[in-house]
Amino acid sequence: MTKGEAMQKLFAAAILAITLSCASAQAQKVELALDSSEADASVAILQKEAAGAAVEQSDWQALFASEPYQRLKAREASVNASFTDDSFKTFLSGKEMIAQAQDLERVLQTWKRVNFTKLGERVLTYLPTGAEIHAKVYPEIKPYKNSFVWGDAGQRAIFLYLNTSMNQAQFENKVAHECHHIGLDSLDSEQNAVLEGLSEAQKKAVRWLGGFGEGEAMLAAAGSPTVHPHAEDDQATRARWDHDMGQFNENLAAVQQFLLDILSGKLTEERDIMERAQPFYGVQGAWYTVGYKMASMVEITDGRQALLGAMIDPRKLLVLYNQAAGMQNQQTGSHLALWSPELIQALGARQLGQ
Repeated sequence: MTKGEAMQKLFAAAILAITLSCASAQAQKVELALDSSEADASVAILQKEAAGAAVEQSDWQALFASEPYQRLKAREASVNASFTDDSFKTFLSGKEMIAQAQDLERVLQTWKRVNFTKLGERVLTYLPTGAEIHAKVYPEIKPYKNSFVWGDAGQRAIFLYLNTSMNQAQFENKVAHECHHIGLDSLDSEQNAVLEGLSEAQKKAVRWLGGFGEGEAMLAAAGSPTVHPHAEDDQATRARWDHDMGQFNENLAAVQQFLLDILSGKLTEERDIMERAQPFYGVQGAWYTVGYKMASMVEITDGRQALLGAMIDPRKLLVLYNQAAGMQNQQTGSHLALWSPELIQALGARQLGQ
């Protein structure tokens, strides 16, 4: 072997070591695993019932002992929802559920084919440096048809209602959306540092600006501002989103007044604030549509790194959006609503986009 060949081998080995090291570091930031034991046990029971076979006590024990079931039970207790082993037995013994046994099994198998590590790593590209995604994904066959994230840091879980009409692509989009929330939550200390030196009213308003994280998660799940956030959904769902996006100016104005009322002291009681903010969630209300529009425009105009910086301090999102929208209004004659100077000043955000 010549000296040149030896050097080439050493160089190749060094590159491989660096590549493996980077891959390992990335993997440590993403720990996302599927635990389908509750759904598997439920499907097994439903299939026995559909076939007219006896469901043994051991079948029920396997279900009730599964981690997703135990954690679902704990979560329901935390929100005072009615949930017992006996009521769950009654639920799984219903004709409607038994009739879905085959479809539930089919959908569950498609969900299992997802590469969750790759999914998590893709979401990381839409999160600021230092973000981590550590969670379990629980497909759940359960009475309530809702999905949610629950659990303290280090024990976060994504509970997803096993919907027989949700295909693999839609499932991945849903998990990616929730992973973005989990990843951003992992930077809680950095976000809290933004609040230092602010008045109590400013702190409260900035925390509520975090609601636009719903729109940022929509963008992250889509993977690009050039991809429709409901590309994998049916025409009716896309049409509803497009209609709601058409109400952008009105929705921005409503959120602006909400924030100004907090900053001026007109809104102080948490109950009143929650009541005013609730419509911004809705099916996919202003936190989603206005947040998505701002995030996508900032990425297109200023690049993704600028957007990621605005995720730590959401006041920056408003300032950067104003700059991008103002430019578009001037160049194209469009009439996108802008955040008022009054709000930007009250938030202490005037210089943040510079």
